[in-house]
Amino acid sequence: MKTIKLSILRAARLAGLFHLFRYLTRSKVRILCYHGGSLGDEHCFNSLLFCRADFLNDRLQWLCDKGFSILSLESGVSLLGSDAPRPRLPTVLTFDDGWYSTYKELHPVIARHGVPATLYLCTSYFSSGQPNPDVALSYLFWKAGGRRVVIQGIDDRLDGAHDLADKIDRGRLSSAALEWLQEGSGQGSVGEKLEMLGTQFGVSAAELDLASRRFSFVSQDELLKLAAEGWSIELHGHAHHYPAGQPEVLKADLEACRVEIRNSGLPEALHYCYPSGNFDTGAHRLLADLGVISATTCLPGLLDRADEGRRYYLSRFLDGEDIHPLEFESEMSGFSDFLRRLAGRS
Repeated sequence: MKTIKLSILRAARLAGLFHLFRYLTRSKVRILCYHGGSLGDEHCFNSLLFCRADFLNDRLQWLCDKGFSILSLESGVSLLGSDAPRPRLPTVLTFDDGWYSTYKELHPVIARHGVPATLYLCTSYFSSGQPNPDVALSYLFWKAGGRRVVIQGIDDRLDGAHDLADKIDRGRLSSAALEWLQEGSGQGSVGEKLEMLGTQFGVSAAELDLASRRFSFVSQDELLKLAAEGWSIELHGHAHHYPAGQPEVLKADLEACRVEIRNSGLPEALHYCYPSGNFDTGAHRLLADLGVISATTCLPGLLDRADEGRRYYLSRFLDGEDIHPLEFESEMSGFSDFLRRLAGRS
């Protein structure tokens, strides 16, 4: 199916349709989503979560060559409620979570191109200083592959023989291991536990390479450096979980996130990104009450105008290394949005 899709897109580009739709949609706002950089082989492990600096550079160079105007999130959102003249092909760059690798690998690319960017910060991992247990554990399972492992002396929930090639066994072990990692007491920090588990998986501490901070978030000093160099720091929740149907939980989560950002000495965060793109239809009312100006989803599409309600469900294209350049060009040119509308999937 991917091959067929790329063949269609290649033919469309050769026919001049990409160029035509860039012209037809030249005033519509695009919002792009990225996450962390790759300090090792993370882009092979999860190509939507981590990308290499060269990959991002190629994307930005293409946008520059085609005449896209890179705007701040605030400017892009303002355009959606205004009749003011718009720059050609207005585009916003956003980065989710707050990975150290975003600062280390991707920020220099942004700085080299001299364009604005937004970081939606998840503050629980930022404040803990610990590796993200969920992502690091998934990487550990990926690195171990389909091995048969015997875990001994770690925890009753984990100890025993496991076949990592068996989907059910793997899922059960993964859930138990994550629960164990997230417990505050016991056998050490998240990093120490990951290395302990990795040894029994046959993955060395050097292979896991937590010392590189590949699965950790920015420090406060690094966050302040990003802000000082033009990044806006916005809300991605405290717990990286959207509590659908629980407005009081959402309110507490957003306030905790906002307080962490405020206490770092940064301006009040006014824009929100739904964790993992999850939201419900009542989100806009609570977000408006909390003084949030906009919220982004992970649903692709171009943006023309957004009234007060629509501002809290803004389309955003999740780009990554598994997105072929033709797919990216089609999305950014507006051709993919046309196809979705044609199929009734907008």
